[in-house]
Amino acid sequence: MALLLLIIACFTSDEQGAVDSGEPGSETGIDSGDSGDTGESSFDLDPAECPESSGYEPQSPHAAGVLSGEGVWTLDFDADAEAAGYVDCSYHRSYPALVEMDGHAWQCPDCSLLTAGETTVDEGYEDCFLLISSADATRVEHLGIADVDGTAHVFRTGGENLVLTDMGEAPGAGTAGDPLVAYWEDDGSFTDGGAFLLTATLVLVRDVDESVLVEDPNVPLAAASECGWPHCNPGGPSPTQAVATGSVLPNERFSDVCGGEYNLWDGWGRYLVVEASSPDCGPCRTLAENEEAWVEAMAERGITVEWITLLNASLSMVNQPAEADVLASWVDTFGSTGPVLADEGYAYGLFPTYLGDTDGGMGFPTMIVVNPDMEVLGSDGGFATEETGGSGFSVMEALIVADAATR
Repeated sequence: MALLLLIIACFTSDEQGAVDSGEPGSETGIDSGDSGDTGESSFDLDPAECPESSGYEPQSPHAAGVLSGEGVWTLDFDADAEAAGYVDCSYHRSYPALVEMDGHAWQCPDCSLLTAGETTVDEGYEDCFLLISSADATRVEHLGIADVDGTAHVFRTGGENLVLTDMGEAPGAGTAGDPLVAYWEDDGSFTDGGAFLLTATLVLVRDVDESVLVEDPNVPLAAASECGWPHCNPGGPSPTQAVATGSVLPNERFSDVCGGEYNLWDGWGRYLVVEASSPDCGPCRTLAENEEAWVEAMAERGITVEWITLLNASLSMVNQPAEADVLASWVDTFGSTGPVLADEGYAYGLFPTYLGDTDGGMGFPTMIVVNPDMEVLGSDGGFATEETGGSGFSVMEALIVADAATR
């Protein structure tokens, strides 16, 4: 079985080391058996007209919010850990200026302010921080502020483009110049014995940077991508920031292979397969070699399918976007005609929960199937052709054919 998993899908895990050990597609709730009607009947489904504007009133650009401050983490080791040589310690992390982002609402759906910026452990890095982490002293983090039941809460993640965690109440009004103070604690253990209690205090000041303007991410792009893909986004906020069967797929804006931008909602009016992929994933590359032929076969049956590839940097950096030259190489190698986009953690942030991967792992490739109303139909994971013992495109095809038969 281990060999089969390596053939069908590439797996990765989060920064805490939780791995996805399930079989590809086994947590999706999809029957991967008979693909249903695969005959030659045509559903005569030409792409729908782009939907009318949602009537959403765009917000004017505003000066970016900024969070700055400092945090102190204290490690208290138990007797077993101290016997192994660990000594209680603390380290200090500085937050010079984390600046408001536009988009990325999936990272913190409740946040009224979501920021990103470099932070540095400037005290206690070698003799304390490295006792529990191998991360660099300087790294990009995200901080957010949200109102939870009438009280300000600080949200945080210690890595770039990851989903933020609620760190609890932060007393303070949260207005410009008024500090917010967040306190939390956590515990951990070592594989060779011993445990520790970690406590943290984070003091933040909120301000604005008049030199940085934040645009409304819910406004459609002014023009279609130079790649020539459809431009159908009706505008407005996503009704949810979660992937769920029957719900509208959350919108997000990505850099594309033509050097421009593309909204997922620009695919409105046609069936979509939104694929999370990695350039160093063998099954992802096998899928890419076959996808265009399948898209053409579906078109011959009267069903227009747009294949959207969300490409990350690598299996070791799934929350980082592929560089422009990697996007171009992917298109040149596989002849992809659908959007090939640099994924800034969208798939890794949203797909695992939908797939039931609660430990934070994720298999690549993972495909989310979406109907012309932008509603999620289901998913499939991993890839091997039917000739080599896999399900090929049958799961995705069955989802689309079943939906098309109702239209």
